[in-house]
This record gives sequence, C-alpha cells and structure tokens, in this order.
Amino acid sequence: MNKTFAFISSYLPLYILLMINNFNKDKNIAYWIAFGMLIILVMISVIVLFYYLRGKGKKILLASDEQIDKLKSDSMINYLMAYVVPLATISNDDFVGSAITNSILFIIIGIIYVKMNLVYLNPVLVLFGYVPYTSTKTGNIYIVNFDIDKLIRKSREGSENQIPTINATIIGNSIMLIRKKDNDWITKKSA
Repeated sequence: MNKTFAFISSYLPLYILLMINNFNKDKNIAYWIAFGMLIILVMISVIVLFYYLRGKGKKILLASDEQIDKLKSDSMINYLMAYVVPLATISNDDFVGSAITNSILFIIIGIIYVKMNLVYLNPVLVLFGYVPYTSTKTGNIYIVNFDIDKLIRKSREGSENQIPTINATIIGNSIMLIRKKDNDWITKKSA
C-alpha cells in the first residue's frame, strides 16, 4: 500500500494543473464528482509527502562497502511524459469523459509502476532536493537529500562485527528515503 501512495503522490503537480485548467462553477454533478476526486488525490499526496519529508526514519542496516550509482535521467523524463497525455487530452467540453479515460490510463500506469517497483521516480521529491540512487551491490534504491558520497563513506565504516546503520523511511521493496535531518553522521566532518 505504501508504494501505491508513493505513486499517487508523484502526480501532485498534475492534479493541481488539471484542477486549475478545468475549474468551472457551472458544471453538472459528474463534473463535481471528478473534481472532488482530484481534491482527494491532492490531499492524499500532501499527507504522503508530509510523511516522507517530515516523518521519522527507522534504523536500517546498510550494506558494507556499498557501490552506488546515480539513476539514469531518462527514467524521470519517461515518467514525466505521463503528465503530458492528460494535460493534452482533457477537454473542457467533455471533462467527465476525458477524466474517465485518463483515470483508466492513470490506473494502468500505476499498476505497472507499483508492480515494477518504479515508485522512486517521484518528480515532487526531486523538486524538494531528493535524488534517487541505486546500489549496484544490493539493488537497493536510496532517495537522498545530501551528498551521496557521505552514504558511501558510511557504508565503509562497517566491519564484520558492526554493520553501519542509517535512519530511513521504507517506501517499497528496497526503496528507502534517507533524510539528512534524521542522520547526524551526515553533518559530521569526515577525516
């Protein structure tokens, strides 16, 4: 369920743009139901993002000697293309029909992204300074708002007796949001 909420929150700007572009007080009940659904999606998105950005992380064991690479930017570009379709196809003349068609498309995209564990592609988090990285060693995806080299250095602090820990919010299968504010080792000077 957490991954589904992460997917929903990634489209917050789209919901707001659709509301602005299609607001009209003189519409029928079906229009207001569709508009109400957009408001509900905005509220869910804000709550989820608040939890991600302000919540408290849990202790997570970090793999020793982690190998981390930045994710390819074309993944984010492809994800943003899903924004273009609803904005280009919503018609003020048939808002309800367009909303139903785009809702079906949105559900299909959501199922694919959740099942393929692609919910780390969240442009809203990128706007807040978070960048996704992937571990070539473990396959974990780390979404961080600090210099990733500090996370790599932290992973090298481990030994056979002591595995380094971090505070992170688990978003989905091996997807972790690591906030600078939850990890005091980020602000410490490295030798």
